[in-house]
Amino acid sequence: MMKSHWMIAAVAFALVPAGAALAQAPAAENCRTDPAFTQMDFAVGHWDVTAKGAKDAEVRIEKILDDCAIAETWKAVAPKGDGRGLFVYSAAQQSWSYLWAANTPSTTGFKGSLTKPGEILFSTVKPLPGGVMRLRHWTLNLLPDGRIRELSVGSNDDGKTWTTEYELFWTKKA
Repeated sequence: MMKSHWMIAAVAFALVPAGAALAQAPAAENCRTDPAFTQMDFAVGHWDVTAKGAKDAEVRIEKILDDCAIAETWKAVAPKGDGRGLFVYSAAQQSWSYLWAANTPSTTGFKGSLTKPGEILFSTVKPLPGGVMRLRHWTLNLLPDGRIRELSVGSNDDGKTWTTEYELFWTKKA
């Protein structure tokens, strides 16, 4: 009896015109016309980055691959800390992903989502010695003066308490 249900479903699916199934879930024609892919446009540009008032790095954020991804090039003032990041939006998962690679052993992957226009929150879990898992939140927030605040916070107790890991401010280069 079970096989007949599958056969009926297969025949019914075969009779549906090819475009009809796609019509139920319209997708944007491309990344440039899908508003989800523009959620991080506020960060696109060339920026000076400061920590505690001192220049820490320069960062260039640029759209690539026909605006379907965003590349980050981070050039630190210190000898170590240069890196590359890749932001990608998944329409299927309706979320952002971010992968960071550097000239230090700090490669990390994050999942993210827009919390409000001009603010995106990324999260990851970092294993620590002794079986402790550190929950990390990393936010880019467009400030009213046009700067971006980058804030990273962490929690070793599943989000009950948080400590600031770092706070940076990005100022757009002219």
